[in-house]
Amino acid sequence: MNTDKYIAKESFTAPILCVGMTAWCIWVGCTEGWNILSVGGLVFFAVGIVIYIFKYVKYGRSVLMIDETGITIKDWHKNKLLHWDEIEKCDIAWRTAMGHCFRCLGIKTLAGKREKFHDVRLSGKLCRNRSVRQAIEKFGGTEIFDYEGSSQQNRYVVNIMIFALLAVFVFFIIYSIL
Repeated sequence: MNTDKYIAKESFTAPILCVGMTAWCIWVGCTEGWNILSVGGLVFFAVGIVIYIFKYVKYGRSVLMIDETGITIKDWHKNKLLHWDEIEKCDIAWRTAMGHCFRCLGIKTLAGKREKFHDVRLSGKLCRNRSVRQAIEKFGGTEIFDYEGSSQQNRYVVNIMIFALLAVFVFFIIYSIL
């Protein structure tokens, strides 16, 4: 970790996956014939590549930067700087949305009398929960990071995953008996 700031940049996993799947769709189309699945996959993943190229050329990579000033969030065209005196609490937890789980840095700020929440996705960035937590503690102080909120959220998601695994296991046992 750099001593004067912590930087977590967006990973290239999704664009590389789009390129790989586009190449695979072209290969399948050339060898097996151009059926609806290979054409549909080619169009879908090619559109994904175009979107990523547009994003990287126009806006660059998404970045989370933590330093003495505060937390800077750069995501697409939005640049937001949250100063340490504005931030009340931070936590890192697994959030669920639209059928999938992702790691998220939750930042609670006070804007006048109202609380405001900012969520920063960590799943698509090259970072670890521990290093983000250490950077927050180093630059913002130990009282800003909410250990209790983070552990409660993580326990909730772990219980959901255990339930899902048990349901699959029970379904597999019942299916193999019949």
